[in-house]
Amino acid sequence: MFRRTLLSLVVSTAVLALVPTRVGAATVPTPAGRIFLPNPVVTLHDQSLTDRKDEDYAALKPAYVIAGLQHLDHSGYLQGDFVTVRGSGGRAFEADRRFLYGRHDERFEQVMAYYAITRAQEYIQHLGFTDIQSDGITVKVNQYGIDNSYFDPTKDLIRLGKGGVDDGEDLEVIWHEYGHAIQEAESPGFGVGHDAGSIGEGFGDYWAATMSQPVSGGYGVTCIADWDSISYTVDVPHCLRRVDTDLTVDDQTGAIHHDGQIWSRALWDIHTALGRTTADTIVLTAQYHFNPSTTFRDAALEVVDAARSVGGNSAANVARAAFEDRGIL
Repeated sequence: MFRRTLLSLVVSTAVLALVPTRVGAATVPTPAGRIFLPNPVVTLHDQSLTDRKDEDYAALKPAYVIAGLQHLDHSGYLQGDFVTVRGSGGRAFEADRRFLYGRHDERFEQVMAYYAITRAQEYIQHLGFTDIQSDGITVKVNQYGIDNSYFDPTKDLIRLGKGGVDDGEDLEVIWHEYGHAIQEAESPGFGVGHDAGSIGEGFGDYWAATMSQPVSGGYGVTCIADWDSISYTVDVPHCLRRVDTDLTVDDQTGAIHHDGQIWSRALWDIHTALGRTTADTIVLTAQYHFNPSTTFRDAALEVVDAARSVGGNSAANVARAAFEDRGIL
């Protein structure tokens, strides 16, 4: 769950490197959709943006991009190999498969959800994992009446909430929730108890950050949900949470969203030291071996073992040091 802190297939390199077309360009790919990538705050480097009740105001226009929608079927709906998207006001339908909406239209968030999940699954399979949520998931947009989102493992469903900046407008929110779905696919029933729950939230934040990194231009990568959080934060930069805090196990509060930042920082240190591809391969490899009620220590040891199998003793030493710095090992 993406609780607010204030509330308590192997894919070709060409596909992965696809650069969406800026709005106004002469050529629009088909199928395609208009999206934020990952959100307006990051794209425009502007912390002063506000929601304005879903208004499509002028300052946001440069943040739109038009992206190809990969793996989409020919039904005219936003459904494909890896995700089916639904909305509270009905499903987006375009016979020509060009879903070019603005944020004032709920269907815009449906496009965001389709793009986010498909992009994440492409990346996972590019890393060599073909059995992690590859059979598809359902996302329901604006069908949860509060400013929160969650993954329901019993239905293999992500439900995105509304209020303030609607959650479906920020790819980092969607990627966080998909992080929970990833862990459920690798370790069914994962997240029992404080440590496992914290690891789940920490990984969700980490997954949002690693997915956002290639499209962020280096801005605000460690700040999660920069756009969504402008509705309920006053500090600048606006962040729901961060993956670069200095928290250790001695700073635990018992709240899994707070304590998850201990885990996400360790993963981010591994990411920084070993690079995105290697770090994400290590983490996904390790999670197959997580017990649903794992402890911080046991999960960390699995990551160290996975690092050794992926990158040898030098990678294992990096992983161990990252967890030692957090007081986990």
